[in-house]
Amino acid sequence: MTTVASLYSRYQRLGFFALALAGLFAGWWDTVIHIATIVWRDDTYSHGLLVPPITLWLIWRRVSEGGMPPARLFLPAFVLILGASLLWMLGRAMEAGVLEHVALVGAVQSLVLLAFGPAVYRQILFPMLFLFLVIPFGGALVGPLQNITAKSVIWALGILGVPYQADGVLIELSSGLYEVARACAGIKFLFTSMVCGVLLCHLALASWWRRAVMLVVAFLVPILANAIRVLSTLLIAEATDQSFAKDVDHVVYGWGFLSVVLLILIGIAYRFSDRGDQGNESAGESQPKQAMPMLGANGLVAVTFAMLLPILSGFWMHQPSEVVQQCKVADVQVPTCEACGFRPLPRFDNVGYVAYEAADAEFLHLYRAGGNRVTVYGALFQPDRPEHRVIRGLEKGLQNDWAVLTGAPTKNTAVNRVPFEETVLWRSERKVLLWRAYFASGSFHAGSLPTKLALGKARLFGGDATAAALIFSVNMDDGIEIARERLTKFLSTFSADRFLWSQLNEPEGHAICAE
Repeated sequence: MTTVASLYSRYQRLGFFALALAGLFAGWWDTVIHIATIVWRDDTYSHGLLVPPITLWLIWRRVSEGGMPPARLFLPAFVLILGASLLWMLGRAMEAGVLEHVALVGAVQSLVLLAFGPAVYRQILFPMLFLFLVIPFGGALVGPLQNITAKSVIWALGILGVPYQADGVLIELSSGLYEVARACAGIKFLFTSMVCGVLLCHLALASWWRRAVMLVVAFLVPILANAIRVLSTLLIAEATDQSFAKDVDHVVYGWGFLSVVLLILIGIAYRFSDRGDQGNESAGESQPKQAMPMLGANGLVAVTFAMLLPILSGFWMHQPSEVVQQCKVADVQVPTCEACGFRPLPRFDNVGYVAYEAADAEFLHLYRAGGNRVTVYGALFQPDRPEHRVIRGLEKGLQNDWAVLTGAPTKNTAVNRVPFEETVLWRSERKVLLWRAYFASGSFHAGSLPTKLALGKARLFGGDATAAALIFSVNMDDGIEIARERLTKFLSTFSADRFLWSQLNEPEGHAICAE
């Protein structure tokens, strides 16, 4: 029979754990809101809405089976909480949301380990690890999945004898031009299928080899199903009219395929289920109940420090959304040269491809060499801060119906020791080659990771977090290699640093916006 003291000890421990969890959420509230906003608004990660309640259900299911060992305070978990706090601070400094999210879920694991001990944690290991699936990650898979889907559809069109022309993810049929867009990559198919597959492995399968096969099936089936969905959509649009691929039927068609994928996975899992063979042995082996010790003074100290670590790290890394005073910078003058072949042009509307709406300063310069035009765009962030970030998805800043051409044969390059990230944009029949470089902490960087590392170091150690983005672009009327040669010639004539704001060359640690 459960004694009053045992009940008090149990609820006391749960209360202290809830208090520490509240401290964690309070200190890292921005991260909690960030995860919740993404999984609520972005359909790609909507499976994350189900992960917390499923986790709680799995824990309740395991506890109700009986045989749970008594909870014990586990002080070494402080090392894990400290590590999670350091990881969160690093992610906060780098503006790397996935690091913040991993740190948050990892801190929750550490608090469970601290309050209830390793023995209890081992009994609820699967639901605790399942909680990591709430993290919205994997967006980098969209591009590869677009390519896989496009190549699979192109291969199938060839087998079926349907006439087509293809360029990356662009497929032209007799009824019109189609793009295997990001929304057609099947990333939601894949994420939902993988989460379902992991859950089915736990609920229906016991042997490790069957679980491994189930995960492989959960990975391959949605990719194959998505390719079939896109192919059949194109064939129906080709046989009827192009509006089918654009109307609501396209969305309904997609959801129908997702339902079929999940039904296939559930059917496979329970067709080959071996849970009944091995039984639920752990539930039958009920251990003798032991009194749950109260936390006492050590527990109070442990909970206090567990609350303080996230709160203090959150206070240390707090960044206001706006700086108090914005100072002005001088305009970037148009670099010129004599007899170099590049003539500056006056600016006029509708020539830009990309823009940063949150930039503190920006410019657009145009040059002409013969019949070719080079566009130079710059954006300054002084300093780089929340809602005013130099690192952002390129698609968010595209203007005038331009889009990224996924699957184009791009490669990063460097001119005069300045690295550039290469992208191809397209609109209707036009294509543009775009080179992008970032300037932070006194040097140029290509890509988001090195730039975030440089800015993260500046934020952690009180340096200057000012940053700039430079984008050079040229038309691809004569192919990508000719376009590369034109940009290389231009950047050999005008080095990239000539398009930087003069204040960026101040000594390190001297902030542009200092009073």
